[in-house]
Amino acid sequence: MAASLSLISLLGFCQPAAAQTCERLDVIGGEGNEVTKTVSLPNLLFFNSNWNTDFVVGRPYRYYIVDFMSDSGSTYNIDVFLKYPDESVDASYGVRERSVPEGEAIAIRAEPRVSSDPYQVNLRVGGLNAEGNTYTASVSGCR
Repeated sequence: MAASLSLISLLGFCQPAAAQTCERLDVIGGEGNEVTKTVSLPNLLFFNSNWNTDFVVGRPYRYYIVDFMSDSGSTYNIDVFLKYPDESVDASYGVRERSVPEGEAIAIRAEPRVSSDPYQVNLRVGGLNAEGNTYTASVSGCR
């Protein structure tokens, strides 16, 4: 009985840390909190690309998670920017020619400044090799 009581006491000290609460952010200029896009050509003289998607931040979060899944498998240029009220921008993540297999999800973590909270998260997905490929993405704010 004493051994089982000791085990129970020990287990009481091994409580898991408080779970993080994450909430999906809404897409600006779209509906809901997820976007599916087929990558267009890059910006040209008379043609704007669809490489940028903004998500609205409604409250302070400790960090942000971008969930990205390629529907067709390809290499992508992926950038995550945090936009701040003073009109400054932090490049939180940037990679060129990231290979993302079809149907495989990746998660990208972005940390805000200690001194300020962003009002938007910008996801920029493109690249010459990605043209015509489809992906789905969302952003969550976590406390």
